[in-house]
Amino acid sequence: MSSAMVHLTCAKLYDPDAPTLFYTGNIIPDLLYSREEKDVTHFRQFPPEQRMEALLRFAESLNLSDPLEKGVLLHLFLDLHWDKAGYEAYRSLHGEEQGWFVNYRQEIFLASAYLYHHTPWAKELFFAMNRTFLPAGRAYPCGITRDGAQSFVAGTWYRLLNGTQAVSGAFPPDFVEVFAKDVAEKFRKQFG
Repeated sequence: MSSAMVHLTCAKLYDPDAPTLFYTGNIIPDLLYSREEKDVTHFRQFPPEQRMEALLRFAESLNLSDPLEKGVLLHLFLDLHWDKAGYEAYRSLHGEEQGWFVNYRQEIFLASAYLYHHTPWAKELFFAMNRTFLPAGRAYPCGITRDGAQSFVAGTWYRLLNGTQAVSGAFPPDFVEVFAKDVAEKFRKQFG
């Protein structure tokens, strides 16, 4: 689990001219607040060596010409890589500390809020996502609902807009940029 702006940075690097629904798809798989539910939708119930295989099977059920579904897939693909490069790396350094997970969550929020306030396209993109509703009358993957997606986008935007502009010590902008670029390239090789 990374953060909204890490996902959007990767999505922009993958396709800077994608439709708004692609970018929305890149953040809304996190609308489930239960960590247990999110572990299932993000394939964390599988051993690490089986997660990519599970993701590839899931990808076969998606319509990758649908920008929202492709965005959801990129979100899950990124989180699979983030869990090694971001989460596990942080946990290996701080896992013995009291409250390490709360501190980790704070660090990923700091990374996201800083990027939001220092990325030229972020405010306009969130404005567009907040005004773009998911199509009605269809089912969505990963427990996503139309109303839940809209609330999640608006809530995420509000938190980022009002967030601090401090730099994360654990996940500074240069780390995020290199990570996001690497994941965008891997996703392109895997899914086109």
